[in-house]
Amino acid sequence: MLRGREHSHRALQATAAENATGGLSPTALIAIALVVLILICCWCCYRRRRHRTSSPALDVYAPAPTANASTPLTDSSSLIGLNLDELRRWRINESDLVGSRTLASGAYGQVSLGSFCGTTVAIKSSLRKKATVADLQCFIDEIKLTARFESPYIIKLIGVAWSNPSDLQCVLEYMDMGDLRNHLSQTTPETYPWTEKSKNVLLDSKKGTKLSDFGVSREDTQETMTVGVGTYRWMAPEILREGHYTVAADIYSFGMILTEFGSHMIPYSDMKNPKTGKALVDTALIGLVLNGEIRPTLSGDMPEWVRAMAMQCAVPDPTERPTAYELSTIVRKHTAVII
Repeated sequence: MLRGREHSHRALQATAAENATGGLSPTALIAIALVVLILICCWCCYRRRRHRTSSPALDVYAPAPTANASTPLTDSSSLIGLNLDELRRWRINESDLVGSRTLASGAYGQVSLGSFCGTTVAIKSSLRKKATVADLQCFIDEIKLTARFESPYIIKLIGVAWSNPSDLQCVLEYMDMGDLRNHLSQTTPETYPWTEKSKNVLLDSKKGTKLSDFGVSREDTQETMTVGVGTYRWMAPEILREGHYTVAADIYSFGMILTEFGSHMIPYSDMKNPKTGKALVDTALIGLVLNGEIRPTLSGDMPEWVRAMAMQCAVPDPTERPTAYELSTIVRKHTAVII
């Protein structure tokens, strides 16, 4: 009888823990964190290899000097400088591609649900009326970068379709459970429109967790500093200050994602203006992050070792952040997972 009661009590505890995390158990959340950590290791190796090899084959095409980068795509004459030769090896027949409903949309592009030869896929495309030649060039560069990755933890490029450059469509594998941000926000009443980082972590009922969206980071930084909103909540202070990306900056972003696992909210969403009691405006937050005067709030429900790891990753000084190898050592120490 006592064993039966103890078993029931443990079952209730497990159910409560799962409900508290929006359907994701603590084990699942740690597993997702491990996948993200593996991705950081892969990304670090890729950056080092790319830095050591300055082969012309890795250079991306840029618009011809005569083309105005701010010219809208509706002006066909401005597309002459674009070069799609490197994408031809992944080109697929447009007649085999069928689009349906829109899954997500942004300022210059959208992602739609579709099928390719009977297989469900995600179709990413630019908005012809809003995007410029520079936006399209960034899209081309993103596709070429995605094509170079071959990892079970990164979204796979299936192919590219176009009749002309302005109609370029990037066909990616489909993840049926959406993104991590949506799962974390299920238990949070407030939602925010600028949740890019955790939205880049996609979930699937069979394939697990994968990373997506490899847009050009330089443009992300420029947009953040110009508009004052966006991905800065996950950006290291040195990126906002100097626009210089390093492996240490990736570690910082990983730490910020870890904070979301506990709070189920985007970083700094609980920060208030002490005088007004209202949420801090984006410009104020950017200033605090730049000066290292603000740290993300961590949930008390997080395992202590995960909390410590998140805080180590998110320190303002990049030289004091752990390396990807050190993080993997910490994870191996506290789990049975082999990285």
